[in-house]
Amino acid sequence: MAQIYPFTNPQFADNQRPTQFVDGDGCYVTDANGNRYFDAVSGLWSASLGFNPSRLADAAGKQMTKLAFYHSFMGRTCEVTDRLAARLVEKLPDCLDHIFFGTSGSEAVDTAVKFAGYYQNALGRHGKSRIIARERGYHGSGIASAALSGLTYCHEGFDVPLDAVVRTGCPNFLHFAEPGESESRFSKRMAVELDELIRAEGPETIAAFIGEPAMGSGGVIIPPDGYWPEVQNVLARHDILLIADEIITGFGRTGSWFGCETFQIEPDMITLAKQLTASVFPMSAVAVRTEVYETMSGFANDLGVFGHGFTYGGHPVGAAIALEALAIYEEMNLPVFVKDMGERFALGLRGLARLPGVRDVRSVGLMGALEFEADDGAARCQAVLDRAKREGMLFRKIDDVLAICPPYIATEDDIDRVIEVLRVSVNATASNNESRDPIDSRPAAPRAS
Repeated sequence: MAQIYPFTNPQFADNQRPTQFVDGDGCYVTDANGNRYFDAVSGLWSASLGFNPSRLADAAGKQMTKLAFYHSFMGRTCEVTDRLAARLVEKLPDCLDHIFFGTSGSEAVDTAVKFAGYYQNALGRHGKSRIIARERGYHGSGIASAALSGLTYCHEGFDVPLDAVVRTGCPNFLHFAEPGESESRFSKRMAVELDELIRAEGPETIAAFIGEPAMGSGGVIIPPDGYWPEVQNVLARHDILLIADEIITGFGRTGSWFGCETFQIEPDMITLAKQLTASVFPMSAVAVRTEVYETMSGFANDLGVFGHGFTYGGHPVGAAIALEALAIYEEMNLPVFVKDMGERFALGLRGLARLPGVRDVRSVGLMGALEFEADDGAARCQAVLDRAKREGMLFRKIDDVLAICPPYIATEDDIDRVIEVLRVSVNATASNNESRDPIDSRPAAPRAS
């Protein structure tokens, strides 16, 4: 095969052609063999408005005929890009009032890391440059972003700068709580361990902490009660910046405009991508708090230039698409919509909790997971994934976790269908009955009020 495929065994791809997709229709995608699937993970947590959103296509076409490209370097920019920056500032949590654009989530994370070091240098804190990142966190596959990711497959064989990362624990209450420990006590213990780690490493060497408000690719890990306030108290004590990686959780996924609002996080920077353009165009952003921006701005003035940027950052077509996506989200009253649909989703998941081999179900907004028992969890998860695919539905396997993240355009009937396919697939694989049992068309759960 001519293409080198990301996160794929190249020799496997050489011998077995990856599934090619040729068409999209709302929440559905069709492969080259004519098989049609409901994509219950929105592609890569990202196709929030489905796979052929006509309004976004129209916005792209209109902008392409007006100004198909221009840059934002050296005192030039695009009107539509400035307009997008202003609209984002209106939506973002208070004090995040400056926006830097890129083209991918990995690029946004690498940018935020550079900004953190730049800020600390501007204050004369030279050597305060390392970043705290968590086990099981995923932040991308660039140089810094891969090093920050707490998943070994992002590191193996690559000389990523792991010595620039200080690794702290994963807030997975299910796996790491001590017997009888409450969520709040667990969160306090994690904060104590973080404080001890910082003191041992030297707070004068650490610029920032990065974390997803709720973890996605690490296994859909939802923070326990009190976790983020406890972490923020520790970071404030040591003058360490907080970078919230909202690449998955941003723009409504957790039932608020941003995951920071759902989990009471007050970040110094936020990274955004995926749902910014509903993944119709490669675009990302870093939002920066006032104090951080002003410190960086003064330092750049002293140096004579702010020496960071990307050719396609702030692309006018991407900006036009993002503005239209924001308009659609507002028309949907997105946080309310996701909360309401999320209640139905959560109720359906809870109905699966006692199925054979299921260890846990969890969700926040329209992001959830089934986790299988550890003894054969990964194999069971794969079997359920395969069975669901035969029923025309795509999920994502993360070790022994089946991830679910439907597009925002999914209907109540779609959510019920997701739950029913999961129920039948889990039951069928548990009994080793691979016959094609008909999927019950009845709702899996009563309608949420």
